[in-house]
Amino acid sequence: MTSDLLFRPPLLLGGLTGDAAKAFPIRLRLFSARSDKREIYRLRYRAFVAAGWIEGGAKGLFADRYDELPTSFSIAAFNDGNCVGALRFAFGGRGSPSGSMPCEEEFPDLVQALTALDNKRLVEFGRMAIEPTLTNNSFRATLFGSLARSACIVATAAEADVALIAVHARLSRFYQSMCGFEVLGTSNAYAEIREPTHFLGREFRALDDRRRERNTFFDVTGEEVESMRAGLAAERGAAA
Repeated sequence: MTSDLLFRPPLLLGGLTGDAAKAFPIRLRLFSARSDKREIYRLRYRAFVAAGWIEGGAKGLFADRYDELPTSFSIAAFNDGNCVGALRFAFGGRGSPSGSMPCEEEFPDLVQALTALDNKRLVEFGRMAIEPTLTNNSFRATLFGSLARSACIVATAAEADVALIAVHARLSRFYQSMCGFEVLGTSNAYAEIREPTHFLGREFRALDDRRRERNTFFDVTGEEVESMRAGLAAERGAAA
């Protein structure tokens, strides 16, 4: 099962003009564990092979066991019917079983410390993929921003306390300066990707405040949050 999401940013990023400015060019859909996510897996494969993070293979798909957990969801961005962006979010901590997030496997002590006090609800964002053949930088900026904005809506709708993300070491500084994430830990590999990784985290309330300060594009409406909350509920019901 998949759900279409209400997504209405007040402006476009990257200076898009012409036809792209007349109507928001990206459609977002929410996928549960039982959804057919082969388009997402194919996009991940193309993006990660192009980045040099995984080796090519005959299947042309890239997925792992966390994609099949009922505590995991994915958002995919479509343009002209093609899947051009994707982001996975895995819930942990309060209300979720242990082992529901990839970070628990690589950084068990750090995650345990996060949940030891106040019974916090965590959300780990990961497996972000952008279609590697896209050459329009303005569109790529809007696509990336749309996925980041959708992450904020997800965390708000799910009432998450802490946002987590594992990124390549060379991308870490961007997330620190752009979103105010802090480095919680480092490793030489992460979830099948043999690359230096920084494990980042931030209290979502502080992240949300930072988001509001950055750009009007990242302002979200109550309608969008309710649309996401309804979508999560529907997808959880379908996966039960």
